[in-house]
Amino acid sequence: MLLSDLYLWLSQSRLRTSKINRLLDKLSPQRLWDSFADEGKYLLDEKTFNALKRTRNADYIDRVKEYLETNHIRYVTRADPVYPTALAQSEVDPPPVLYYKGDLAVTRKPCLAVVGTRRASQYGKYFAQNEVSELARSFTIVSGLATGIDGYAHSAALGVGGDTVAVLGSGLFNPSPVSNLGLFDDICRKGLVLSEYPPDAHATEYTFPERNRIISGLCKGVLVVEARERSGSLITARCALEQGRDVFAVPGDIDKQRSDGANNLLKQGAVPVTCADDIVRYYGMRAPEKRAPQTLALDFAQEQVLAVLKDGEKSFDCLVETCGMTVPELNTALSTLMIYGLVREKVKNLYCISK
Repeated sequence: MLLSDLYLWLSQSRLRTSKINRLLDKLSPQRLWDSFADEGKYLLDEKTFNALKRTRNADYIDRVKEYLETNHIRYVTRADPVYPTALAQSEVDPPPVLYYKGDLAVTRKPCLAVVGTRRASQYGKYFAQNEVSELARSFTIVSGLATGIDGYAHSAALGVGGDTVAVLGSGLFNPSPVSNLGLFDDICRKGLVLSEYPPDAHATEYTFPERNRIISGLCKGVLVVEARERSGSLITARCALEQGRDVFAVPGDIDKQRSDGANNLLKQGAVPVTCADDIVRYYGMRAPEKRAPQTLALDFAQEQVLAVLKDGEKSFDCLVETCGMTVPELNTALSTLMIYGLVREKVKNLYCISK
């Protein structure tokens, strides 16, 4: 089987990502698949064995792929060249599969997470709407689609034509809250919505904290705008620290509970932020300026792939055979060409020249 299909099998088993990654530390996906033919019951505990066995069927995996395509849900696995490199780090506990709607390419820009309380004050709302609008000129804004600061941050990015990513704590068929369904649809069309959970999965008390590591993992840093102690925003900040990301916080009123979390982060060494320019300067950046198109210098492998695709769309396996490359070499060439905007993945593992 294709490695990408094996990762899809692991995802469809509904085992938690941390459990899957502990298994993969010991066995490759192919070895795990093959183990069922002989010593699987001896390598795995009964619950894990039964969960994996339930979806260990090539026909079932094909039906899942058809189901995703029918419902216009795309997916990327850890075997694919466009899997976000920031999430591939072990500190992030990378999901075997990310399901998404929208443009995955927005994750290749510098990303900044903006999180905060669901019960934002006028001050928090002002910051999220005005300063995040400025940040969106330099960063892809990442958040969790919640009411309050998350929603304001997503809307601010879209309002200036910027890029934004919403990371769900559920499957793509069950976004929440209901009040943000319009925003969800907007982000699907103009940005990116993604989840590590299969589309029909519902949110639980565990999935929201779990997804916070994805929010921070995609980003260079996390900005906390108003947060109570013991809030989900502080879980995201803690994930950021564990992953080696930067943590920023907006100072708040000392007599308001909704500011306690952000103010305590500042006491612990978070970078204080009072305007968008504080973060832009921290990274030595400035708002991007329009530049004249540059001629791209392609290497031999990239030129070879382009030459083959000029004859029409080709599957990944066909490109490997026609170009005479190894899988890692082709992954590298395709990834670079897609970043340059010269090649796109028309459907899963089918590539063509970008129009």
